[in-house]
Amino acid sequence: MVSWESLKKLKTGDFEQDDPRVKCYVRCFMIKNGILNDKGQWTDLEKALQHLPKFMQESSWEIFQRCKSVSGDDPCDKAFQVAKCYVKLQPLILDFVSFV
Repeated sequence: MVSWESLKKLKTGDFEQDDPRVKCYVRCFMIKNGILNDKGQWTDLEKALQHLPKFMQESSWEIFQRCKSVSGDDPCDKAFQVAKCYVKLQPLILDFVSFV
């Protein structure tokens, strides 16, 4: 189980966590929100990004194109690293997406 403290850190953009549970939580979040499928493959990002405000959709798509190639040690770490990359380039996302 992921601790409330870890989730609060994510919400503030703190991705300097090395807890496998947090990394798998982020992967699950991406699956539940249509960003990844259950096999860890990228889905139709344009469709997934429709949940964001219009002014963020195009830049978010471009950022995901840049970030989706980052490497990870396993599927959970890969999802976590992609999210970390995304938040670094688009910190405003934290105002619109709730990890909790």
